[in-house]
Amino acid sequence: MFSFAVFDSAGLPRTSFELRGEHLIGNDDMPTQAEIRFEGGLIRCAKTGPEAAGICLQVEVPAPPSVPSSPGVPGLPTPSPSLGQLMLRTCFLPKREEPYLLSLELARHRIMLTLNKLEEWGMFELAPDHPALVQLESARLKFGEALVADRSGAGTNVAPGQQSPRAWADKLAWEALAIALDVSEKLSLMNAVREIPARLSGRVYEEAKARYTKLIGDPPPAGQHVVVPGMGTAVVPGAPQIGVAINPLQYAEPLMKAGSAFDFVHMPVRWSDLEPAEGKLSFTSTDRWIEWAVRTAKKQVNAGPILDLRAACLPEWIYIWENDYETLRDMMVEHITQVVTRYRRTVTRWTVCSGFHVNSNVKLSYEQIMDLTKVCILLTKKIHPQGKIVVEVQEPWGEYFAHDRKSLPPTFYAESVLNLGLGVDGLGLRLQLGAPASGQATRDLMMISSLIDRYAAMERPLHITAVGAPSAPVSVAIPAKKEADDEDDQVVIAAREHAAGRWRGPWSEAAQADWLADVLSILVSKPSVQSICWQDLADAAPGARTPEMPFGGILNTAGVPKASGQRLVQLLQALREGKSPVG
Repeated sequence: MFSFAVFDSAGLPRTSFELRGEHLIGNDDMPTQAEIRFEGGLIRCAKTGPEAAGICLQVEVPAPPSVPSSPGVPGLPTPSPSLGQLMLRTCFLPKREEPYLLSLELARHRIMLTLNKLEEWGMFELAPDHPALVQLESARLKFGEALVADRSGAGTNVAPGQQSPRAWADKLAWEALAIALDVSEKLSLMNAVREIPARLSGRVYEEAKARYTKLIGDPPPAGQHVVVPGMGTAVVPGAPQIGVAINPLQYAEPLMKAGSAFDFVHMPVRWSDLEPAEGKLSFTSTDRWIEWAVRTAKKQVNAGPILDLRAACLPEWIYIWENDYETLRDMMVEHITQVVTRYRRTVTRWTVCSGFHVNSNVKLSYEQIMDLTKVCILLTKKIHPQGKIVVEVQEPWGEYFAHDRKSLPPTFYAESVLNLGLGVDGLGLRLQLGAPASGQATRDLMMISSLIDRYAAMERPLHITAVGAPSAPVSVAIPAKKEADDEDDQVVIAAREHAAGRWRGPWSEAAQADWLADVLSILVSKPSVQSICWQDLADAAPGARTPEMPFGGILNTAGVPKASGQRLVQLLQALREGKSPVG
C-alpha cells in the first residue's frame, strides 16, 4: 500500500479528486492491477506484491510561469490557462506508510525523463546557456525547493484550516512540473527539427547501410529497411509516406479532391460494413473508392484491418458464435479470403489484424489470440504473396491491461508476433488521442516521442496506421445517480467534456491543427517510421455512425478543409521539397 497527498488551490487537503485513467505501472513499464481510490485527501493504491510501482493518471497541469520566446526553440501554442489535462506518471516508488506528494513525484519523473531523452537523443552538446537548458535547470531548481519543503513539512501537525509546509511544497512542485513539461515538449520538437533534414535527404539510411555493410560484410537487400547490429532500431529508406483513411460510406467530389493530395489512401474494410447481414455481402462503397484511387487518382491503396475486434467493426450476427471458437475461426477465415481475394490486385499493403491483444469485445484465450494472428498473416500471404503485411497494435500504452488480465500487454503481443517468424513487414500503431474511448487519453509530445522510440527498439518498420485528435471537445455519456430525495434510484445520463483530456487548451480546429503539425513532425523525424496515416478524411454527418473519432477529420461535414487540413497540405509540400515542416 502507498498513497499520494493532493491539495487544492487554497493549500488544504482536497475533499474530492476525480480519478481518470488511473492505473499503476510495474515491471517493463507495463500497467499492473491494483485498487486505486481517493479518500481523506489521499489517493490510495493497494497492490499485491512488494515490487515498486508508479502511478499514471490524468491531471490538469497549470501553465508555467512566463517563459520568454527563445531563438532556436520551436514555438508551441500558448497555454492558457493550463498545459492541458494530460496522462502523466511517476517514477517507480517503494511502498511506505508516509504519503508521497503527487505533484512532486510527477515532477520528478518528468525531469528524469527529459534528462534521459537528452542523453538518448545526443542533445547534451547544447551550450549550458541554451534557452531550453536554462528552462530545464529552472525546473530542476524549483523541484529542489519543493523537495526540501516537503521533507521539512512531512508529518508536521497543522491546525485545522491552516496551510501546511507540504501544501507549499505542492505549489512549488506544480510549478516545477509545468516548467519541465513545457520544455520537454520543446526539446522533443527540437530533436525532430534536427533529425528531419538527414532523414529526408537519405543520409541516415545511407549511413546505416554503410555501417551494416562494414559489420556484416555484405550490403543489405536493395530498398529494404536496415537493422544495424547494436543500433537498436530499423532504418527505412526515403521519407515516410503520408496518407489518409477514407470512410467508404462517404463519397463526394470535395473528398476525392482532398484525398488526391496524399501519398496513399487507406481503405478500411470493416466487417460490419462489408457483411452487415450474414451471407449478404456489400462491397459497393469500398469498390468505388478503390476504383477512384487506382484509375483516377493513381494512388497507392492500403487496406485494413481485415479483422478488427472492436465492437464498431464487427457485424452483430457474428456474436452468435463468440463462444464457439472453431466456428468463429471458420467465419473469420471466410471473411479474410473474400476480402483479400477481391482486392489483391489493387491493395499494396494490408493491415491484417487489430485489437486481438486488447481482448475487450470478443473474449479469447492466449492460444486463440496467437492462433488467429497466425491465420490472418499466413492466409493473407497465401492469397496475396506480393502484399506487404502489417499487424496493428491498438492502445499502444496498454492501460487496458491494468483492468483485464485476460488481455495481453501491447509490447508483449508485438514481440510475440515478431517471434513467430512469419515474415511480418512491419508493426502498426494507432495514436488516436483526445476522445473518450479506451486508450485515447491525451498525452504530451515527449510521451508520444518516447512511445515511438520504444516500439522502434523491436527493429521493424513502424506504420502509424491511425493518428488523430478531435477538432472540438468530445462529450461522453456518463452514469450519474439522482439526488437522494428522488423517488427512485434510477440512473440518469450526464454529458462530460474533456473526459480524455486536452492539450494546451480546449480542443478546437486551431488546436487540432497545431497538434497535427507537431506530432507529425516528430513522427517524420523517426528513422523507423515508414508511413503515417491520418485517422479520417472528413467528419461524419450529425447522427451518422462514426467508426473512428467524432470531429476527427481534416475536412468538415461539408467537405471544406479545416485548419488541420490546410496545415497537413503545407506539411506534405514541405516534405516533398525536402524541407523540415517545423522550425
